[in-house]
Amino acid sequence: MKMRIQTGLAALAATFIAAEAAAVQGVITMPNRSKREGEIKWIARDKAYGIVEKGRSIEMQLKPEEIAGLQIPRPRELDAAIEAIRQGNANAAIPVLEKIASEYMMLQWDKPATRYLAEAHVQAGNADKAIAVCEKVIAADPEAAYLGEMAPVYWQALIKRERLSKVEELLGKAIKTGDRPASANALIARGDLIQAGGGDANELAKKALRDGYLRVVTLYRSERSAQPEALYKAAKCFEKLGQTQHADQLRTILKGEFGSSEWAKK
Repeated sequence: MKMRIQTGLAALAATFIAAEAAAVQGVITMPNRSKREGEIKWIARDKAYGIVEKGRSIEMQLKPEEIAGLQIPRPRELDAAIEAIRQGNANAAIPVLEKIASEYMMLQWDKPATRYLAEAHVQAGNADKAIAVCEKVIAADPEAAYLGEMAPVYWQALIKRERLSKVEELLGKAIKTGDRPASANALIARGDLIQAGGGDANELAKKALRDGYLRVVTLYRSERSAQPEALYKAAKCFEKLGQTQHADQLRTILKGEFGSSEWAKK
């Protein structure tokens, strides 16, 4: 019985230890613009940040709504993992990204790491794993489902699993926020969503252009990060419609203005 109790306590302790990510050095900016620098961690069970400031030994807890910003140094391994994915070596990148996503949960770099981790799973044809890693982040930060750089990859994975109504709901939330990058990404995903539906291929291409890609190309010119994907996908739609002149015009813009993007290299 004593052994069973000790085992149970050990398991309970492990749960609580796992709920607290390792502390990392960083800076919390308060609403009054003051800075608090020190060791910061995310405490999942309390849904709060813990910080031990430099020169102090007592940990202070702050709820996300009590802070104005968080600055954590970029993990050194992240860039190499991203490059591995771009080079088609997702197997080498996945364990590194999993480690970063776990250690930096709610510490700024979890979402970028999860974005590329999910992208690797989607490329490998495993949309379910992509959804699972994204939803781990979303459990801690529900807005990550429709705001920020992880959201578009999450939508793509949901589309591949034909969870189209869920995607439509999230796109609506993204657009309602008024955040222009989120809205631009949502319109691109809307084009993808339209093409994933059934019906005449030409009509779907026209609708995807009208309600998705061309809106980004024309109305969101200032959102430079969204332009390459929108231009590429709009060109593909014009190709389907046999309008090669329009497709070539868009490709010229894509290669001229965004030649270093992954979409220009496709």
